[in-house]
Amino acid sequence: MSADAKTELLRQIRTIRQRIDPAVLARAERAAQTAEAARTLPPDQVPYDKEAAREAVTAFLRGRNDGGQFAQKLMENLKKPESAARAYEGAPGRPGVTKRV
Repeated sequence: MSADAKTELLRQIRTIRQRIDPAVLARAERAAQTAEAARTLPPDQVPYDKEAAREAVTAFLRGRNDGGQFAQKLMENLKKPESAARAYEGAPGRPGVTKRV
């Protein structure tokens, strides 16, 4: 890389940094820290707000136009822990879990 190209690249980086909203940057940093912490949490700890997640799922289910059929199927599947365990096998970021081939 020539000196001129490097100087131009550094100028572009400075310009981009000046346009980034500090509040957005702080939120992104917190999100990255939360994601990193979630990878190291013991399995019995939850790295998110359960109430907010419940509200999001409820809003999603209310927005469906299937007369509650999807919600019923979801509830039935949630009662099958072995199915949930299989869904997580081989998932990235899950220590001690190997992917089946």
